[in-house]
Amino acid sequence: MDALQIHLLLNHVPIIGALVALLVVVVGHFAHNKAIGITGLAMYFVMALAVVPTYLSGEPAEERIENIAGIQKSVIEAHEDMATISLWIMLAAAAFAGASFYAQWKSMSSAKLLSTVFIVVAIGAFIHIGLTGHEGGKIRRPDLGTNE
Repeated sequence: MDALQIHLLLNHVPIIGALVALLVVVVGHFAHNKAIGITGLAMYFVMALAVVPTYLSGEPAEERIENIAGIQKSVIEAHEDMATISLWIMLAAAAFAGASFYAQWKSMSSAKLLSTVFIVVAIGAFIHIGLTGHEGGKIRRPDLGTNE
């Protein structure tokens, strides 16, 4: 398996996995079910960390495709710029997930607030990483739109 295949395989994990985990957290939050909430937070933490190998596989994937006819360097750069921001947003969401997990596990008074903050940050992270994925799709699928 080469770098491009690895990148294409990895790039859906943080998007889909984090969304599923976020939905589990939301269910636990609104159902006032600690076990579901903690499970979702643990899932989210792992899925959010999956953004690291996805991000790191991007540069080798870029090297494989940057000289292919029809591939626009500006589209690759737009995806790369968004991926850097997505990396940091997802890591921030992972930190909030970890803090919320700990607060819920220890039944701390801040658990509900941290869970709410996590949900807001995670929704923002999901939106941004989804847009990043869409930008990546433009690299090989110009019919999805261009940046110019």
